[in-house]
Amino acid sequence: MKIKLVVTHPRQDSLTFAVMNQFIVGIKENHHEVDILDLYHDGFDPLYTAEDEKDWQNPNKHYDPAIRKEMDRILDADAIVLIFPIWWYSVPSMLKAYLDKVWNMGLLYKVNSKKTLWIGLAGGTEAVFEKYGYSEMITNYLNNGIAGYAGIQHSDVVFLYETLSESRQHIDGLLEQAYQLGRSFS
Repeated sequence: MKIKLVVTHPRQDSLTFAVMNQFIVGIKENHHEVDILDLYHDGFDPLYTAEDEKDWQNPNKHYDPAIRKEMDRILDADAIVLIFPIWWYSVPSMLKAYLDKVWNMGLLYKVNSKKTLWIGLAGGTEAVFEKYGYSEMITNYLNNGIAGYAGIQHSDVVFLYETLSESRQHIDGLLEQAYQLGRSFS
C-alpha cells in the first residue's frame, strides 16, 4: 500500500514528529510505502490567493503546478494519513490551508476509494475532551465535513491525549500507540 503522509508542526523536534516517526516505523514493518509532505519544511505556501479561488467550482480548472503536484500525490496514494497537533480544538492553520488549496473541486470524488486516518495530538485529557464534546466535534468535522465532503468513504480519527505530560512513561506510551497504529494500518 502507498501512503501519503502529511505532517504539520513548525518544530521537527516536536512530539508530533516523534509520533510521525514511530508511525512510519510501524508502516514500514507492515511493508507499506510512504510519501511524506512536511507542510512547514517542504515549502508549502499556505496563502490562499484570488487565483486559488477563481473558478473553484470548475472540476476541470487548471491549478498552480505546486497544487496540481500535491493533488497528484494524493491520487497516486492508496491511503492518506495526517498527523498534527490539535490547536484551539481544530487543525493548525497550515493544515487548514493545505485542505483549502489541495482538497478542492479538482480532487473531490476522485478520492472516494481512499482510506484516511487523522492522528491528532491533544494537550488535554480524554475526560475533558469527552466532557465538553471536543472529541465528537473534531471527529465529525474531519470525518464528515472534510473527508466526507471530499467523497472519502473510510475516514478515522485517532486522538493521542495529554501530549503536554511531563511523564516519560506517558509519552513513551503515546509513541508506542503511534507505532501500533502504523503496524496495524491496512
